[in-house]
Amino acid sequence: ESNNGNLTNHVFAVELDTIYRSEFGDINNNHVAVDINGLDSLVAAPAGYYDSGGNLRNLTLISGQPMQAWIDYDQVENQINVTLAPISAAKPARSLLSLRKDLSEILEDTMFIGFSSSTGSFLTHHYVLGWSFILNGQAEGRRKRIEERKIR
Repeated sequence: ESNNGNLTNHVFAVELDTIYRSEFGDINNNHVAVDINGLDSLVAAPAGYYDSGGNLRNLTLISGQPMQAWIDYDQVENQINVTLAPISAAKPARSLLSLRKDLSEILEDTMFIGFSSSTGSFLTHHYVLGWSFILNGQAEGRRKRIEERKIR
C-alpha cells in the first residue's frame, strides 16, 4: 500500500485476473488489464478474443484450458496491444485491449522479465507452456514452432 502507484516502481504488468477486488477497480473476476507501477489498472477488458468475424468470444481464465497471450509494444507509436486466443487459434487480427502509453519512463536499461502469480488464500495452479521475447522485432509464435517441427 505504501508504494502502490509510485513512479519509482518501474513496473509494467499485464494481469490475467480471476479474483474481483473492488479496491483495485477490477471490472469483474475474469479480466485482462494493464497495470503500470501499481495494482490499479489503466485499461481492462473482460477476458476474450475477437474471432475472424470480429465477434468477441469469451475466454474463462480459470477454466484450466490452455490459452495464448500476446503483449506487443510499438515504441514509435507508444502503443500497447494485448491479445488472447485459445491455444489452437492463430493470433487474432484485433487486440482485446489497447493503450497508448510511452513506456520509456517506466522501462529501464536493465530490468527483469517474467511471470508472477498471486491468489491469496485460494489454491490454484498456473502453467506457462512456452514464451518468447524479442526487442526490435516480432517474437516467435507457437504456430511457427509447430510448423517448423513438422518440416524437419
